[in-house]
Amino acid sequence: MRNAETPVLKFALYGAHSSLGSALLSELLSRQHEAVAVVGELNGVDVHPGLRAKLGDLYDASSVGESVAGMDAAIVFASAPRLPVGSADLSPTRRGDLLGALQALDSGLPKANVRRLLLIVDPAWLDDACSALLLDGSLDWTLAAAPEITGEFVLDDFRRDQQDDASTPMHSLRRIAAGLVDELENPQHRREMMNFVL
Repeated sequence: MRNAETPVLKFALYGAHSSLGSALLSELLSRQHEAVAVVGELNGVDVHPGLRAKLGDLYDASSVGESVAGMDAAIVFASAPRLPVGSADLSPTRRGDLLGALQALDSGLPKANVRRLLLIVDPAWLDDACSALLLDGSLDWTLAAAPEITGEFVLDDFRRDQQDDASTPMHSLRRIAAGLVDELENPQHRREMMNFVL
């Protein structure tokens, strides 16, 4: 349990509608941080203490700035299903390109005085343009290789089942989420890639 001297951190998550997103939300909430799930539809997020939802568009700099205002960092799970795109005329499964998201983040996060970005992405998606934008931009980023884990889980699965078998996908997701939140709390890989060995 936190005492009055331990700071509560605030994180915005793009990609909450995924197993890893659910694991991250569970880990953030278990450490008594505040979490904001940035989504395309507010009804898609269950109510939990410490969790809020905001509408947003990952590919629009103004929307990014509004969605992350007041946060300490943004977390983006780039390969999550149903990334928020904001427009009613776009399919909820539409994925913009990574470069478009990075351009919106690079412009939108500083407008909200947020510099820290944890980007969870398949390294194969990082072409020369994406790498150059990250290296030349002003963000304090950490890249994490997207894990290949089977199984579909929601936040309630992680909140309900605290003791799982070490060989299950849920256990692996918990370990990855714990490592990612450790990095957010105490950055060790600034402007670097981090990988998880399971």
